[in-house]
Amino acid sequence: MDAFEEIVKLLLETKGYWVRQGVEVDISKDDKKTLNNATMPRPEIDLVAFSPGRGELMLVEVKSYLDSYGVYSDAVCTGKDKLSDRYKLFTDKEFRDLVSNRLREQLLKDGLILPSTTVRYALAAGHIHSKSDEATIRAHFGDKARDWVLYTAEDMRATLRDLSDAGWADNPVIQTAKLLLRETA
Repeated sequence: MDAFEEIVKLLLETKGYWVRQGVEVDISKDDKKTLNNATMPRPEIDLVAFSPGRGELMLVEVKSYLDSYGVYSDAVCTGKDKLSDRYKLFTDKEFRDLVSNRLREQLLKDGLILPSTTVRYALAAGHIHSKSDEATIRAHFGDKARDWVLYTAEDMRATLRDLSDAGWADNPVIQTAKLLLRETA
């Protein structure tokens, strides 16, 4: 379990999602051959969030990169960067479609979603390399053909600020937010 994933999970829960971390997707040997990677391990989705009210399943890639270079737009949007492999959910349509379909099949079989459930994709980034990278990613994700979601550090800070003022909760993220963000009398 990644501590940053816990923060993103909490953000999604405040938006009405039920969230599972580290969801492995069952794919067959034939699926692996289709992806030209016969030895690939089972894909793992960082966070799978489900909103019953929206009938929406969101697959979320989580990258903190808090004390590093951050997320580059070329890696996420064009697939032409040496780091693009870290963002296959966004850069490789064949991978995205196959993994999404197999995950839908798994969850339908387990009775966790309905056939009418739609699938969306999101990136939660603790640090994006630059303002221009953020603008490029936001524009790329916001394209009507994609309608993907970008959660930035500011989104997480806003959620934590709200939670720091909320009532008591036995959650380490919320307790930390209360300690760090509440004004002292």
